[in-house]
Amino acid sequence: MGSYYYLISGLPEVKLSDSKAKYDINEITQSILSGLNAKDSKFFKYLIYQNDNKNLVSAIAKQKGLFTPYIEHIEPSAFSKEEMQKYSTISNLPLYMSKFLEDNKNVEWENSRHIENTLLNLYYEEMIQNGNSFIKNYALFMRDMKNVLAALNGRALGFSSDEISKELIGDYSLISALTKSTASDFGVGREIPYINTIVETFNSSDKADPYNMENIECSLVKDFLEKLTSIKSFTTDNVFSYYINLTYAISINGRNEEEGKKHLETLIDSLKAKASAI
Repeated sequence: MGSYYYLISGLPEVKLSDSKAKYDINEITQSILSGLNAKDSKFFKYLIYQNDNKNLVSAIAKQKGLFTPYIEHIEPSAFSKEEMQKYSTISNLPLYMSKFLEDNKNVEWENSRHIENTLLNLYYEEMIQNGNSFIKNYALFMRDMKNVLAALNGRALGFSSDEISKELIGDYSLISALTKSTASDFGVGREIPYINTIVETFNSSDKADPYNMENIECSLVKDFLEKLTSIKSFTTDNVFSYYINLTYAISINGRNEEEGKKHLETLIDSLKAKASAI
């Protein structure tokens, strides 16, 4: 594990919920990449690939004539907009992306969500298998959290167990609980304590707030990162933690309330239409 005192000391402070705080995410990303050693840089790219995943989902969805929530090419990314538009010709894709494209080249997708979940399953599996300790734990946490959020959303929309299962990532022990349990916490409250916080949010008067769940997700990730890096100061883990918090800060600080409400309404209408058609 590297020591990055000068790299971390030179990074701007991350401020959440401060619309005046401005960050050049592309510049910061390049600064971090140039400051990491080769091994740590390889692990760091998994955090950048989160945007490439969305860009690939968007490219496939547009090609198939499906709705995609990712309208614009998202930066920073390992692959340019032009490259991603011709994704099948990219020669240096990460292994999980290459496997995804090879395994699903003849699949007729139902919607972009299923494209993304299939891709994310391979993404998280590769991080868990090949990442360092931080990347592995981050992947395990994010996969669980996204599945819990998806299951609660499905339950709120009246989805059946089979319908909810289609919205989840991977095939492991938590999936069974999220699709079969009728308990408010799916019977996993002890294993995943934060699920109670999410359930309370769904039951609160603020659940109609289009940004409420993003705020909860941000808070949960922030707490998780603090526990993961609490004893360390200038290590690789701190660099990675900083960058993840930075991406949330940029999303929260830069969001437009009116556009957000319209976007949420579009997604909800799409989900309801899908549910009624089944």
